[in-house]
Amino acid sequence: MRPDAIPVRAMASRAVLPPDAIAALFGPGARLGPTARVTLVRLGRAQGQVAVVSGAALAVTLDRSMGDEGAVRLQGPVGVVGPVETGRLCSRLVLPDGLRRAWNVGESATLALGPLALAVPVASGPEARAEIERAAWLAAGRPETARWLPGVAWERDPETPDPGAQVVERRVVTETDVRQARLRRQRIRLGPGQIVTPAARSLAREWDVFED
Repeated sequence: MRPDAIPVRAMASRAVLPPDAIAALFGPGARLGPTARVTLVRLGRAQGQVAVVSGAALAVTLDRSMGDEGAVRLQGPVGVVGPVETGRLCSRLVLPDGLRRAWNVGESATLALGPLALAVPVASGPEARAEIERAAWLAAGRPETARWLPGVAWERDPETPDPGAQVVERRVVTETDVRQARLRRQRIRLGPGQIVTPAARSLAREWDVFED
């Protein structure tokens, strides 16, 4: 395994359902298929759908694209479950103990993910991989690998909004620029004559990214 070619696994929001929740949402005797999903409902409004898997305890883990943490209800084809307190999905670097010692990786590391640099916690596991929150993975352009940056400490809390607005130096503002700004909790200030692609404008309008 090379430190500049760590496989990336995109991690999306999901709900873990015990047998009683599966029965309540999908009906008695139902089994979850690989494409099974439920609707996330917060304050009476649908927030989108999340994938579901079976498990021992009811749990909901969300990435930033699904909003803030808090109580939600899960709506399935035949019923509703909740309220359920949600947790935050966090990116991390997973390394086997031997590789972790060989690379001298501590409790945190900085990864280069396409055009982004992410400070992530490090965990031990049987195979090396970068588990990346889906919002960050999309903002980085869906990379298949990440690169470990030894000796680089990037300690800014990603939950803390950056001061000021981001300025895109290129003439054309793309969807990737909008996703990066959203991930960094920034807004984009457009310059005179700057061109915005239709996809970027649509996404920026949805997320209120452009500065007035």
